[in-house]
Amino acid sequence: MYKVDLQTNRENASKENCSILDKVNDYTESVKTHEELGLNLLRKSASITASNREVTVFERHSQKEIKTLMFGSNNYIGAITNEYVIKKTIEATEKSGIGSGGVPILSGTTYYHDKLEKKLSKFGGFEDTILFTSGFTANLRVILGLIRPNNLILQDRLNHASLMDGGMLSGARMLRYKHNDPTSLEKLLKENYEQYKGGILVITDGVFSMNGDIARIPEILDLVKKYDALLLIDEAHATGVIGNKGAGTLDYHNIKDRSNIILSGTLSKTLGSVGGYISASQNIIDYLRFFASSNLYSTSLPPSICASAMACLEYMQNSDVVERLNANARYLREKLRSNGFNILDTITPIIPVIVGDEYKMCIMSKFLLDNGIYTSYIQPPAVPLKTCRIRINVMVSHTQEDMDHLVEKQIESCMIN
Repeated sequence: MYKVDLQTNRENASKENCSILDKVNDYTESVKTHEELGLNLLRKSASITASNREVTVFERHSQKEIKTLMFGSNNYIGAITNEYVIKKTIEATEKSGIGSGGVPILSGTTYYHDKLEKKLSKFGGFEDTILFTSGFTANLRVILGLIRPNNLILQDRLNHASLMDGGMLSGARMLRYKHNDPTSLEKLLKENYEQYKGGILVITDGVFSMNGDIARIPEILDLVKKYDALLLIDEAHATGVIGNKGAGTLDYHNIKDRSNIILSGTLSKTLGSVGGYISASQNIIDYLRFFASSNLYSTSLPPSICASAMACLEYMQNSDVVERLNANARYLREKLRSNGFNILDTITPIIPVIVGDEYKMCIMSKFLLDNGIYTSYIQPPAVPLKTCRIRINVMVSHTQEDMDHLVEKQIESCMIN
């Protein structure tokens, strides 16, 4: 029996007499056992073909190519292989080359960067947008750019790791409220308002990446305004997934006013490539162009990436692809629930199948890949102890037959001892 046990490694690394390499050596032993058992959790077999409905994988243990149904990709609307998106990406590369040639504030801002920032601002209903080289970097730098040690950060317990890292690195006091619980948030706001007047940042995911549920933004926003705070929403898994034509969390909740709101987004999920952005009021974005240091010291995105993101936005807004994606997600959610699987409160294409036991998840993961099903396996510390899960990501390209086959193999995997 084997389990992925990153939590114990982390706890051991915090002990008083643990050297720098003790934790490395401990992890190395775990990887050795992992490899002997032919697993693909700590190390992955490489995909050979594009991340679409069906993916060919070079299975490193058998040294053979195997075909799998991809249920672990963020390529929700199929942007990675969309012909129009590829065409626009190639055109931009031929016109502007493979890179930007500089940091944004010097020579690294091109026509494509300007146009994408304007397009994202209009898409989200904000005054301006600033681009970053990744969504992770965007989250780090918006927090580090705006927050100082004399401020307070209130985070949802299930926020993405990049948001947590940004909070810790800022030096500010950071507290976590119960997941998607406005009552818990208000308790913290009420207790700390007098000490941190005008200096509170509330942070939440729009769609939570491990649970698939949607943040209760209307209630959270009411509290943010009541206590004179700012709200940062991470749209990574909301853009292109919820709201009219994939417009995201604020559109989903029919929120028109953008006061007190900062939006963080990524180009690497629904939009298919890589990069991140922050949308906000003009004064906040102007400030971040100088005080979000990665904008000063990191080379900007290649122009072709900006072109591909714009093409994806056009595809989303001029087709029914988001509606078809969510129809697929509804079908699979209903199918899993009717077969007794615990998929929490998800109402999105992110579907967590709760396994609980770490040992069981390791066995199931090998069975599913051996049977041509590629999914994601999530264990602590990414999720709480005893809530290990198989995370299924639905794409628009999946057929009902694909989803029926997934459920059939999921049922079979549960029967393995």
